[in-house]
Amino acid sequence: MNKTILFSHHEKLKAKMVPFSGFKMPVWYAGLKEEHKAVRENCGMFDISHMGCFEITGENAKSFLQQISCNDLDKTKENNMVYSMALNENGGILDDIMIGKLPTSFYLVVNAGNKEKMVNWINGLDTTGITITDLNKTNGFIAIQGPTATENLSKIFNIDFKAIGRFTVERRALDGIECVVSRTGYTGEDGFELLIPNESIGTLWEKIIENGVQPCGLGARDTLRIEAGLPLYGQELSETITPLETRYKWVVKLEKDFIGRDALAKLKETTTRTTIGFKMEDRMIPRPHYKVVGGGEVTSGTLSPTLGIPVGMALISKDLAESGEFEIDIRGKAYKAIVTSVPFVKK
Repeated sequence: MNKTILFSHHEKLKAKMVPFSGFKMPVWYAGLKEEHKAVRENCGMFDISHMGCFEITGENAKSFLQQISCNDLDKTKENNMVYSMALNENGGILDDIMIGKLPTSFYLVVNAGNKEKMVNWINGLDTTGITITDLNKTNGFIAIQGPTATENLSKIFNIDFKAIGRFTVERRALDGIECVVSRTGYTGEDGFELLIPNESIGTLWEKIIENGVQPCGLGARDTLRIEAGLPLYGQELSETITPLETRYKWVVKLEKDFIGRDALAKLKETTTRTTIGFKMEDRMIPRPHYKVVGGGEVTSGTLSPTLGIPVGMALISKDLAESGEFEIDIRGKAYKAIVTSVPFVKK
């Protein structure tokens, strides 16, 4: 089981640790509800060092990324971050990815559970004219999320974090330490993700906590992202699901060339499934892979800590989605679900 660079800090805080994507990770410190509330109402910090981070340089860096990204990087301005997906030849999702455009390089973030798969897949492509550097070997990765994240970080580091635009990425010195700072996150709240050198991340982690920011674990990270309607690989996304069946059809730019494009072009008019949000009529919690009566299944579900009701996402037929309601088989009994707009918690 792998450990992140911050593992000893989690132990010091007496975090409850669990296996996740090959790593031993904190699921909570104070408790899921308390950490969830901290991020929704104030500010929380997550260790996300298990995520895969790469720097891509070279004369063919952009053209290479254009081939593996179904979204279009041609319209990306310097210091912007782009959400995209890497696909197989059949249009199935290998991973959902973030690509940042720095002045002299590109910054690629992949999911923890898919890092090895993505590295092997990329190494099987034509990588002439590019150099790929694994930033995880020398850096840790943390996320500070919540409505007061900007204010808190500005005070802690005496830097105007307001000047860092949404979905941008840049190199910034924090206490004299050069970091990669992006205004991105996975909670539905404003916030930042910081790539910090291994020798300094523990010091900055502790400084942020000492200034009142709540450390948070995977439990709150999951309930927060479900309330925001954000996808999780292995649930809303997989190699048997295409972007056309997700809530993120907009990432597909068929006017450009990319791996999987031809398959998606053929599927565009014939796709019969779609991903929707729903709420339960009864207080029954929908779990991933619960079957939908009439076809399909729940992909994510939880009792929303903010709303106090069970909510979730499901991959079902377009006809069933258009009906506005359906039933979920929970331990042999059918329970009614109402199709609902997402995010469930609107900011």
